[in-house]
Amino acid sequence: MADYSVVVCPHCLQKYRVARERIGVRAVCKTCGERFKIALEKQVDDDTVFGWVTGDDPSSNSVMGGTGIFDRSGKKRAASPDRWKRPPPPKTPRIKFDRIDDIGAYFEFSAELLADAELRCSFPHRCVHCLNEKELSVHLLIWGDKLPRADAFRLNEAEMRTNRKLDDILQQEPAYWLEQLEPIAMLPPPFSLPFPYFVCGQCSAIGEVVCHVLHHDAVEYCQIAIANLAVAVDFYRNNGGRNEPGYQRLLVARRQQKDDQWKRLPFAVRAKISQWFTQQEGEEFLGYYADEDFSRSESGAAGLVLTSRRMVYKKYASHREYPLSKDGRLFIEADRAAAMIEISQEGQRDAMLTLRPLAASSLARALTELKRPWQVRVNTTEE
Repeated sequence: MADYSVVVCPHCLQKYRVARERIGVRAVCKTCGERFKIALEKQVDDDTVFGWVTGDDPSSNSVMGGTGIFDRSGKKRAASPDRWKRPPPPKTPRIKFDRIDDIGAYFEFSAELLADAELRCSFPHRCVHCLNEKELSVHLLIWGDKLPRADAFRLNEAEMRTNRKLDDILQQEPAYWLEQLEPIAMLPPPFSLPFPYFVCGQCSAIGEVVCHVLHHDAVEYCQIAIANLAVAVDFYRNNGGRNEPGYQRLLVARRQQKDDQWKRLPFAVRAKISQWFTQQEGEEFLGYYADEDFSRSESGAAGLVLTSRRMVYKKYASHREYPLSKDGRLFIEADRAAAMIEISQEGQRDAMLTLRPLAASSLARALTELKRPWQVRVNTTEE
């Protein structure tokens, strides 16, 4: 039987299982058409990352099997007939870039433009939080300012609701996929027209896209704030903003956000974390890990913050800090569905929380890379 390894397309990050004898051969990605040289992924210490949980194991369902997915000719394959193609951006921007603040990048346009299907198709087909392009759920913008008073309390519920799976829609009628989305019955036209954005199964929609209806000289305008500036850049470009001065400002801000783990969190999540965590002078914020015992709408209210100096834990009435300069232990018991985390340190009470497996893997990796006197143990099961 052939010896297989996992390789990754450098463009779209799609993973493939290939025979080892093909390492070094040039290939074409079936997903995006990128040509690249097949190379092994960088080896990772087993005590740091449990491979099959993160999808690095060749038997993982997230890895496409077989070498047949590579085109030996080196030419790009023809696009699948059911692959949806985005219309070209307009020559003149149909939306206006307004500003960037702690919430995100703001855009405005006349409410009349909601009738433009191309505008409502302009969100990139990526998760608005982590930019993942796989297994996306469709969420719809809810113009809360237009909700009847009797339905206003349902705003948060409506924003969290998953409409449908994007892949399912594209497979049925790819050229007319937007028409398969139902209007929002509790909103008046044109605000009832479906305006989709996308979230993967690992992320929450809370705080990622915020919308309002404004009035300028008795004219109604729509305002959209996008937390992830990489998504904001794509959204503006898809609406004709590439040659506008604001586009360059977005590119600069996107690079800055990419390097700042704190700013990458949605403003609503940061606001909740700030109630129990304050960054100290000179320490670097490395990540927030949401406790899965809480709903996604409560993201930020509980969990674990990792900095270059300490771990800060919050759950219900418990609020503890674990300095990384002292000996400690992080134990992870994980299966494919969830990871149980136990943190212990002499002189401190133990902490317990539940993370998604990918988040647990990230925590273990980040803590190990800090090279602090902490023991990191990972135990995985197939259940």
